[in-house]
Amino acid sequence: MSVSPAVDKDTALARARAAIENRTKYIESLFDAAQASADAREKVAEATRAAERANAEHAAAYKEAIDAGWTVAELTGSGLTAPTPVGKKPSKPSARRSSGRATARRRVGAENTAGPDRQHDDATSPTAPGTPSEPESSPAH
Repeated sequence: MSVSPAVDKDTALARARAAIENRTKYIESLFDAAQASADAREKVAEATRAAERANAEHAAAYKEAIDAGWTVAELTGSGLTAPTPVGKKPSKPSARRSSGRATARRRVGAENTAGPDRQHDDATSPTAPGTPSEPESSPAH
């Protein structure tokens, strides 16, 4: 079997190199993005360490002020806040829910279940919801 005479070796190699070069651009882009991501994570870690050091210095300075006779009310009145304990976020007033849902889940078919306030009587004909099952007498005037 012979190679097609219309394609020469140099043309085939040039096409292959172009295809490889095109695919290599994606690897270069991926590498650069991964490096930028790693650099950003390191900056975040460095900033976190700096914040932890600053929080520790804040706590020490606050304790020194209290030990020197300043009261919490005086410091707070001056616009100075108490340090946040390490590992805790400042509390924010919020409504606490017992579950993650704002409303209770309804069971499928629950509307057809007899409960203490709903009793089914097979002898009577079903009525529309909210419609009294016995006729109401009109009040006498």
